[in-house]
Amino acid sequence: MKRKLTFFLALACLLAGASAMADGMGKWVYSELYGYTQLASYVGEYDGYVNVDGYGGVTAGDSYQVTVISKNASVWSEPRTNSKKLASAAHGTSLSCRSEDGGESLVYENGFYGVNYKGKDGWINEDYVINNELTITLLESNVPAYVAPDTGSKKVGSLSKLTEYRVIGLYDDFYIINLRDAAAAYIPMSVKHRDNTFSRNYHAGGSLDLRVRTQQKVTLRTGPGRAYPEMRTLKAGVEVRVIDIINDWVMIYDEETNQYAFIAPDSLDIGWDYEMGNG
Repeated sequence: MKRKLTFFLALACLLAGASAMADGMGKWVYSELYGYTQLASYVGEYDGYVNVDGYGGVTAGDSYQVTVISKNASVWSEPRTNSKKLASAAHGTSLSCRSEDGGESLVYENGFYGVNYKGKDGWINEDYVINNELTITLLESNVPAYVAPDTGSKKVGSLSKLTEYRVIGLYDDFYIINLRDAAAAYIPMSVKHRDNTFSRNYHAGGSLDLRVRTQQKVTLRTGPGRAYPEMRTLKAGVEVRVIDIINDWVMIYDEETNQYAFIAPDSLDIGWDYEMGNG
């Protein structure tokens, strides 16, 4: 039985680009392409509630934007709700945050982000938006969504395969996600899913572009570690294109699932005779 729903915010620290990140939540890894970097890898062992605004480090590609996660959110002329209302932004709307120091930090005051919306400078309450681009894509069908971080609690839905959801928080071994109707729900981290933060750098063209051939069966996982869910098994003799190597885990793009996948270094017997690809 899960502990009582008392939410404890993790201590926030300042990240590169002045994005807030829950203290101690990042995982530093070494990428052959990008050097030491901090991944937005959600893999268990959280204690209580963690706010993930801005969480994710370099590969998350955090931008100076906030996204509305309530049904709508008011844009105010001043950082207070009794000022003039400039506009109303609907669920899912992204607003650009303002910066007064050349992009080093966001304009923030009294719990409001300074934003620009439809050409007007205004303020939006932090309770109605989230400041990250972190999403997951489900890789299995009929994923249960619960009203609380407890599999014995009431189900609020059954989620479909290959649907994408914004992560707005973590509670123990559950994701807190934002549904289309602006409600929050909890899904177990153990479900098969892809952390979309990996794709942002590599879709921009980054790649080691090496081709190797498997010499035994290997398991594909959604991230560089055994705590990540399994995706499928590759047969021996399959040629794969190496996108990157992260903490010695081989990152490939799996054509069958159209997903990025990882192979453990000690579970594969790949001849490391690199052949440079041609793109």
